[in-house]
Amino acid sequence: MNGSLGTPISAGSMKYRLKRMGRSALAPLLYRYPPFALAPERLYVLLHYLIATKDVPGPIVEVGCHLGGTAIIAKRLLKGLRVSKPYVCIDTFDGFIGDQFATDAALGTPMQNGTLFSGNSKDLVAKILRQHGCSEVTLVQGDIITLPETQLPDGCSLVLADVDLTEPTYAAISRFLPRMAPGGVILVDDCGEASSWKARIGYSRACREAGREERFLYEMGIIQC
Repeated sequence: MNGSLGTPISAGSMKYRLKRMGRSALAPLLYRYPPFALAPERLYVLLHYLIATKDVPGPIVEVGCHLGGTAIIAKRLLKGLRVSKPYVCIDTFDGFIGDQFATDAALGTPMQNGTLFSGNSKDLVAKILRQHGCSEVTLVQGDIITLPETQLPDGCSLVLADVDLTEPTYAAISRFLPRMAPGGVILVDDCGEASSWKARIGYSRACREAGREERFLYEMGIIQC
């Protein structure tokens, strides 16, 4: 595991190691369709901006990709548009970092949400991507708060921050804003006012500090660069 990675909530748990092994063994059956978790209306927002930025040069980055399903759908769209750009997914690949989740739990995020994305692995996501013809997607394992600068792409055309929690959302925006190409877009999932996730707090803080207007579409935060 990347030395810059904090401690996931499920670290050392036999339950989640077995879950990971079972998912990997049954991947061809379990993931015969792309396993994405974006709400349909927010998937629309992502696809809309992928089309809107198709002529903006630079990599596309997902911060928080879980099982890679959103990346598969995005890559299919780009292939249909005959757009070829590097596609990078950054994730812990084993759920939330314990202290980051604890911060949001204190703000009201249900404790049972803490292990929702556990039992995953970088190898499993790579396997799912290969299964759907997307092996060219680059996977970077790490915590976006502490990931070395050298592992963050520059000149990005689109960044999707889908990390749910306050601090990693803020970090993703703050670290990628200076790395965006002119005309690029940052999208932030789970920004609904009534959402149990607290990504909106991180989004609002980053916008305020950067002097950016807050914009929302279907509970997706948007920053136009």
